[in-house]
Amino acid sequence: MKARGDMGEGYRKGIAAMCAAVACFATTDGLMKLATETLPVSQVITTRGLIALTLMCVVAIGAKLWRHIADLFHPLVLLRTVFEMSMIVTYVTALSRLPLANVFSVLQAAPIVMTAFAAFVWGEQVRLGRWIAILVGFVGVALITKPTPSTFEPAMALAIIASLCVAGRDLTTSRIPRTLPSLLITFSATLASTLAGGLLSTVEPWHPVGLREALLLGGAALALAIGNYVIIVAYRNAPVSVVSPFRYMGVAFAIVFGFAVWGTIPDAVALAGIVIVVLAGLYTMRR
Repeated sequence: MKARGDMGEGYRKGIAAMCAAVACFATTDGLMKLATETLPVSQVITTRGLIALTLMCVVAIGAKLWRHIADLFHPLVLLRTVFEMSMIVTYVTALSRLPLANVFSVLQAAPIVMTAFAAFVWGEQVRLGRWIAILVGFVGVALITKPTPSTFEPAMALAIIASLCVAGRDLTTSRIPRTLPSLLITFSATLASTLAGGLLSTVEPWHPVGLREALLLGGAALALAIGNYVIIVAYRNAPVSVVSPFRYMGVAFAIVFGFAVWGTIPDAVALAGIVIVVLAGLYTMRR
């Protein structure tokens, strides 16, 4: 059993890692959205993934990761890979068509979905207050997505699917044995997203890549590789209920990024939905 001091240190490390992860993910999302202005989604995903894989291979060789290569086929690692592949395709497609802050905020419903999933599938006890927070959180998502025939953007459905995939991915991450290296799981996630882009490229023509696109995708790849690693560190050093609330720091970053680059901010209804999702998510994560 861990001493209290050891737990406190682990919690601090997990929280710091989550804060770093959301900063990285918001950055890579913004850079990828910029890249999709001139390149198809499949090319953005695949090129970013190849750059990230190149960076990771250098690190993996140094860490002698090849000794653990068989662990890539661990059932939970494979399940996480499926969630990762599904998430990246749906999310980047939605990102290419909708404002950054709106899509990013829908993704923040993942902790709410995780709580509901844990209750229905794993039989985890969920108090009435948390069930109310889950329902309220879904109302917040509805305000962001505006699911009426006249206002609903079809791409928002992809953002919702991406949120479900994130919930599945993160729940799976928390169940992967700690004996498996975090770097290996990061590598599998990066490989999965690259393969997903490659499959999607069979139905999309690619365009020439200029210096601007190369810099954007290189920056996105670096941020992705760091983010994938530190989020695994976060979930392995502290409980989901402790670190997940800190993912909401990324919402503010996405709003600022969207305004600074595109001059867009969510409208009043969407902003209300964002606030509701954040508050509901924070409540569901209460210990």
